[in-house]
Amino acid sequence: MNTLPNPFRIAGVVEPPWFTDRADEVRRIRKTLARPPAKLLVYGERRMGKTSALHVARGQVERGGGAVVFADLSTASSPTDMANRLLGGASRALGRNWTDFVGDLAARLQVRLELTPDPVTGLAVPTVAASLRSRPEADQFESFVRVLDVLEGMAAARDARLGVILDEFQEIHRFGGEAAEWRLRGSVQTHQHLGYVLAGSDASLIRQMLGPGRAFYELFEPMHLGPIDPEHLTRWMDERMREHGAPCPGMGERSLAVAGERTRDVVRLARASFEEARGGCGDAEALVRDALARVVAEEDDRMRAVWYGLTGLQQNVLRAVAWNRAGLTAAETIERFGLGYGGTARNSAHALIKQGLLRKVESTVGYAFDSPFARAWVVGKALPDVGVLVAIDHL
Repeated sequence: MNTLPNPFRIAGVVEPPWFTDRADEVRRIRKTLARPPAKLLVYGERRMGKTSALHVARGQVERGGGAVVFADLSTASSPTDMANRLLGGASRALGRNWTDFVGDLAARLQVRLELTPDPVTGLAVPTVAASLRSRPEADQFESFVRVLDVLEGMAAARDARLGVILDEFQEIHRFGGEAAEWRLRGSVQTHQHLGYVLAGSDASLIRQMLGPGRAFYELFEPMHLGPIDPEHLTRWMDERMREHGAPCPGMGERSLAVAGERTRDVVRLARASFEEARGGCGDAEALVRDALARVVAEEDDRMRAVWYGLTGLQQNVLRAVAWNRAGLTAAETIERFGLGYGGTARNSAHALIKQGLLRKVESTVGYAFDSPFARAWVVGKALPDVGVLVAIDHL
């Protein structure tokens, strides 16, 4: 029995040796952070490894003596939350190195701050007073921009360079629309001591934000973070398997074929394949099929909760997309899955896109699952309800 640790990691931020490729992307991010007033906008689909690339680049800058403020805006429920995320990132990056960081920050910010001890680092982390949450969103967003202005002023006073990463930055649009975009541009374009990397996963919205007539047009250098080169990824997965005592030629190629092009999905399937291969590899196709069944079982509770929250029509649209043989308006699809007229099915599909279950694609079907594991769950658990039996790894 192979007792070596699993060579694939998917939880949290992934760094070498569990992180591979992205050398060009990491280099561009690192150079931007280290060379203010450079500005880079990184965008790509979710689960491509964007956040891990950001953290790898940040680590390289910090090991070289630089400082990087990292703020993840993905969970923010208000502009005040975004300001607090930025303050927390600044405190962790600068609190031990910039003398009287908190006092200088409070004096410059002109907003009442509260201090909360970080249970991990022990540092006093400043946050905007909770009373700001009751103010209009425009006022709250002003505090977020003001934090950036203050960081610029503090860096200038110390003749220092500072990198700033705003992950899932497109959330600013949710709180303030184009007005917030223009307000952020008006501030960022004047900063000479901050190197900005803005990153986001809503590729469609970000392309709009970068377009002519929009605030970020030609302000940031755009960088699309797409799939890792398939040959590199499959070779890396097979090498990791072999180095950890589970040689299984072809596992990487089959994992990529089944899981699609998003890095995290492929590596998650490879991770499950390693667990299946601990007792012996055998056939790569059978191994990956068993690994996929393992992942689908892990997803069962979550998928059932999602499924029960859908309407009957939405459930049948998912069945039809999982079947993957004809479009939603095709007579065969309508009859088999009881979809009614085409407009109703398309409306349900659009609602499922908003929920993150489907995405629009250029194909005969027109839609695809956002997650290969959600599709496999529907194939295995819900398609039999309508008399359709398909292998869960059927492409």
